[in-house]
Amino acid sequence: MEDSPFRRLPEDTIADILLRLPGKSILRSGAVCKAWRRITTTPHFLAARAVRQPASILVHAYLDAKPWACGGDLRASFSSEDIALDALSASSPEEDRLRLIRYPGTKLNVPAHCGRLLASSDGVLLFKKDRGFYLLCNPITRQWAQLPRLLAEYCRERDPEYGFYFHQPSGEFRLLCCSLTRGIWYIVSTGATEPRLTNAKQDPELITRFVTPLLTTATMPVSLHGNLHWPPLWRFTATLGVSAAPETKMMAFDTVSEQFVQMSGPGSKTPKMVKLFEMGGLLGAADFGEEKHVDLWFLEDYSARVWSCRHRVASPWKYGSTGRPRNDWGMLSVAIAGDDEDNIIIGNNDGLVVYNLKKNGARTVDSVMQRKNRMFVSRHVFKGSLVEHASFAPPSADFPLIHSWS
Repeated sequence: MEDSPFRRLPEDTIADILLRLPGKSILRSGAVCKAWRRITTTPHFLAARAVRQPASILVHAYLDAKPWACGGDLRASFSSEDIALDALSASSPEEDRLRLIRYPGTKLNVPAHCGRLLASSDGVLLFKKDRGFYLLCNPITRQWAQLPRLLAEYCRERDPEYGFYFHQPSGEFRLLCCSLTRGIWYIVSTGATEPRLTNAKQDPELITRFVTPLLTTATMPVSLHGNLHWPPLWRFTATLGVSAAPETKMMAFDTVSEQFVQMSGPGSKTPKMVKLFEMGGLLGAADFGEEKHVDLWFLEDYSARVWSCRHRVASPWKYGSTGRPRNDWGMLSVAIAGDDEDNIIIGNNDGLVVYNLKKNGARTVDSVMQRKNRMFVSRHVFKGSLVEHASFAPPSADFPLIHSWS
């Protein structure tokens, strides 16, 4: 490296070149020399890399069983199918989807088709191996962590998970949970040894109108501006008079003050058919209530809670198709992700389409819809991250999740 022409380049130029490499290549470049290692680990570089990363939807590909050793019993491994988790972005061709990890299906104690991926946040995937047992994995840096194991008293009646997010002030990944029987909200984080109670008010209306419906929809929120946002679950008529138009209401959780707040939702007539997403630093909402089109709303003014309907795109499903979601249960399999180039990917296993909102063009993602490929769309969105968190570590020999990173 002493005689290399790269030595004569300014560090800003080297950083700009390295930014254009794939994530795995950037990690390898840190082994070239100390200067490159320093460049690729600075907060400025990592932030710039995060901005360039397109949002992708996660796709499960079911693979043939392989004779992996399973506690000395090969029959157990032959009875399972491996699941490959791929990231499919709106800006890349479908054949260029990124293979993240490969993990066993039945070793998670559930049928393989159920999957145990709960959520994705800031480049980290949250897996649930068992009740109260959560694993975190960054497939780009190949590191993992485990949340404190929950005692049975915290997750006695139902799955307690309501939101997974990265808490910027503390540098912790946190899981927001609720125990209905105990009437408490609590947080499990990577920087603690046991759950911590929050200061969230135990408003009866919160339990009735927000918590109870989420028990049936299992909807994970969208994180933006330090808040978690759940899609609207109800409409109400303002008390300003009988002629007042109904409004949609949605719930948000301030991750700093740890309080719930109600906020206005998009002007949808079918709030339970709305899917939230983040695009270009804005909170977006896709309304799937109509048969032939999808309305795309954006929260233009976050402080004033002003929504506007910017786009109307053709429905990704054929007219009269049985694959189109018709209730809140059907929304569980719907995926949506956008990037900074006005590309947005929408749909599920029965219809997946990439729209370019600026050029008003569209293309179908056919590989997912072909059952012979055994690929299925998840509802989760992923943005790769090169950040190496202090609480994460490389997987050990007895790591209970991953067979292979590719």
